Amino acid sequence: MSQISTERAATKPLNAQPSSVETIEQILASSPTEIEAIAKLNRMAKQLVRKDVQVALNYAQKARELAEKLQQTDLLAEAFVNTGNAYYYLARYDRALDHSYRALKLFDEIGTTPTKATAQQIIGCVNLHLGETDQAYHYFTQAAEILVEAGDQLAYSNALMNIGSVYFHKGNYQEALSYYFKTLSIREANADKNGVAEVMANIGATYYALGDSEEGIEWLKKSLDVAKAEENVSVQITTLINLGEVYAAVNRDYKAIDALLDSIALASGKAEYKQYLWVAYLNLANTYKKVEKYQEALEAYEQCVQIKEKILGVEAERKIKAIELNHAIEKAKRDAEMELAQKKIKKLEEIVTMCAWSGKIQMDGKWVKIEQFLEKRFGIRVSHGISEEEAEKVFKQIDKENQSRAGETD
Repeated sequence: MSQISTERAATKPLNAQPSSVETIEQILASSPTEIEAIAKLNRMAKQLVRKDVQVALNYAQKARELAEKLQQTDLLAEAFVNTGNAYYYLARYDRALDHSYRALKLFDEIGTTPTKATAQQIIGCVNLHLGETDQAYHYFTQAAEILVEAGDQLAYSNALMNIGSVYFHKGNYQEALSYYFKTLSIREANADKNGVAEVMANIGATYYALGDSEEGIEWLKKSLDVAKAEENVSVQITTLINLGEVYAAVNRDYKAIDALLDSIALASGKAEYKQYLWVAYLNLANTYKKVEKYQEALEAYEQCVQIKEKILGVEAERKIKAIELNHAIEKAKRDAEMELAQKKIKKLEEIVTMCAWSGKIQMDGKWVKIEQFLEKRFGIRVSHGISEEEAEKVFKQIDKENQSRAGETD
């Protein structure tokens, strides 16, 4: 049963889109400064990702290019998130992870913002798709903490729904329902109809998983009605796939086939929906087999395998694991460097007692030369030289002595 997981951080209903879409050239020409152009490109990328993902990706990539050129770290972090978000919708999970991890690295430098939570949710969603539920939960709960503090209720509801999806995948359906109903309450209060459609689909799927097929069908139908009214194609596709699965389970096989064919018709030919297609074809193959349409079942299964291999093939999974490993290594290095720096700072902050006459340092109850102190405490080895000022004094003294000796000889 498909669950909708979402990384969107919109603070207004999805259908609040701009009436006309400006080209990159128009945005650059109309913006007073390049920094304002980057900010606008980032806003547009965030708004359009589920309406025209390719345009959103183009905006995000241009924002990234300009932010790197101008060394605007905060805008660059946001551009990385928007790029990762677009790749997630295109089911390019390796690239989605890569850009999201790059964003997190920048947020370590500039501090936490709600946009960091979006990056964490993208990473969580990819892990959920891969079946890494513990990793997904880790990132979703981190995002939820940030969003509670930021006071962004709608974005917080995304994190709640995603946590619910983790519990669903773990088989803890009652806990999943608890999170879904919390999400529904927030979204209804904020008139987020697209969000309402999403969580209704997950509630329907969960009731079915609990064995209550009729309740599940009712929630899925509600979700489909809202999604159609809002022209939310991704929710329509997911809901139709789930309806197909439930109908097949209660032996309404031809209703199931109709629902699955409708979902395939909506998803076909659109890169951003291919992540749903392999599930639709798999369910369709099973249902055709059930009604003894074996040729149709074989064709549907072949489609399923081809699409799934493109999205979650061995090569893609290897890339994803490599990205995660590189991020973990880099983070460990940064943490180790920070810990070492903090230790050194702590040592430097300790009060050091120096003898006013000999210049020795008191260390562990003994008076030692400063060279010994530096080497033992900080691992710094000291070599000796002479400053220009002292060298001048020495040379003057030598000259004096030479003159004195010359006088004695005369």
